[in-house]
Amino acid sequence: MHRKWMWTLKEEKIVISADKINSKDNYELIKISVDHIIINPDQRVYLILDSEDKQSLIELNSFEASMLSFVYKGLHKNSHIQIIHQLYLNFMKMNSTSLEHVVIESKVGDVIYTTLKLCDKNFNRAFTVTSLVDGIILSIITECPLFIVKKVWDDMDEVDDWDYENYILDYEDDDDDDDED
Repeated sequence: MHRKWMWTLKEEKIVISADKINSKDNYELIKISVDHIIINPDQRVYLILDSEDKQSLIELNSFEASMLSFVYKGLHKNSHIQIIHQLYLNFMKMNSTSLEHVVIESKVGDVIYTTLKLCDKNFNRAFTVTSLVDGIILSIITECPLFIVKKVWDDMDEVDDWDYENYILDYEDDDDDDDED
């Protein structure tokens, strides 16, 4: 005795209400830049991102903060060994691929995701998702534009009146220490 199994699919209607769809303006790209990397007295590290109308403060973990500050200060240019980001870019170059721009696309809790837009020699485009700091480091090294989706930027907290300028990591500050010796 053989049994036949019959699968039936129920038709379900999906209704999308137009008022629940976000405006296309929410997905506009806003050009931003890294303004400063700061350390507060508790040794917590923050990144300040800047646009024409707003600054936002993002806390970083110590590993990512050290990698970002290494690149932000330009120390990767004269390093005797390459950092992983430089190796990645060299691999892309060998494959005739370049980084067009970096977009901060979403923020889920404390995790921020960026998308790298890649283009090869035949103008084929590819996208890959990476962490915030990895995307920013690649943007700095390649000098390609850094963007953020408007909705994500609007949802990020603005820097308040905290006097963060007392804790800025600047290359000039390191030079001052050498003069004292």
